Amino acid sequence: MQIKSFDDLKTVGLEQDRPQLLLLVLLRAEPEDDTAPPEGTEVIEGRGHLVPVMATDRELTADLRLDVLVEEADKVGQPWDLIMVSSLSAQDGRLPTSDEADPYLKQMAEAVENGADLSGYAVFDRAGSPVRLAPH
Repeated sequence: MQIKSFDDLKTVGLEQDRPQLLLLVLLRAEPEDDTAPPEGTEVIEGRGHLVPVMATDRELTADLRLDVLVEEADKVGQPWDLIMVSSLSAQDGRLPTSDEADPYLKQMAEAVENGADLSGYAVFDRAGSPVRLAPH
């Protein structure tokens, strides 16, 4: 199945043999220089860089909704544009704890900070549409 939305990713994850823990890193898109993007455009449509602003984990369940995640993230107060997603599978019938997920979340954030290849992660905009990141 081709992933065309956050909901598609959720569907694929729920079809896995083992329960999944989603790893979520919220990203802010910043322009390449200190100038504002041209009127009517968004930073994520042009050249720039990404900054991780928050990382968390969530158990993948059928009732997990992106709009609720967006609302909760916005309450933190940090502006963000994209959500980068990975997952960890349950081992021996047990989902990893948040403490066990933390090193993976840090690795994801460091990959963004270091300009590493992010093609192994799913990236979505705030509406749940997939985003293709191109290195420059």
